[in-house]
Amino acid sequence: MDINDILNSFIHSEKKFFPQIIQMADYIVEGANLLTDMISMEDEKFKQEEIYNRIKMLETACDAIATDLFNALNASLVTPLDRTDLHQLCDALDDVMDNINGSAKRMLIYQPEDLTATTMHMAEIVIECSRSIRKAVGALYEIKKNPQVALDECAKLHELEHEGDDVYGDYIEELFKSDLDAKEVIKMKEIMGSLESATDCANKVGKTLKTIIVKYM
Repeated sequence: MDINDILNSFIHSEKKFFPQIIQMADYIVEGANLLTDMISMEDEKFKQEEIYNRIKMLETACDAIATDLFNALNASLVTPLDRTDLHQLCDALDDVMDNINGSAKRMLIYQPEDLTATTMHMAEIVIECSRSIRKAVGALYEIKKNPQVALDECAKLHELEHEGDDVYGDYIEELFKSDLDAKEVIKMKEIMGSLESATDCANKVGKTLKTIIVKYM
């Protein structure tokens, strides 16, 4: 394989991997926004079901992209970034979408009496995480020449993960002090825990991107 073949393979690999990774991020943004819609419809189960079905479709689409990317990584001689890093990035993105879907599924199945303003707050943190993820992975094409955009978003993801931890911790403390029925306590703990896990996974996306940047700076 001569230098032109190598360059052509590299360009082709960018076109193959980056658009699909960005598509996953777009699905995450859409899913996070739908999650807040679902919370606002807590008294209308039929509409919640419709919204959940849309989130589930996004989660299934992310799974399909992740599988396709993993297969492509195994089959490609040349990849635009380190093979292991790309694998971990796709895995982390998929985990974010899984937790968004998991949160929505718990809301639909458990039908808690009151999702509370704190639940919406956590969902809004997830939205902010999704937007930072989208900006960060959107900068993949330039990450070797201009990593600052991605670095700024990685820092934001770290801050959002800490904010999510604090909101979740304070909420759980108050939850166990409340007079809520034990079943309601379990329901809300499960829902909030899944939302908090989404912020953890979003921060994992940031950590993976920082690892990539360190290798190319």
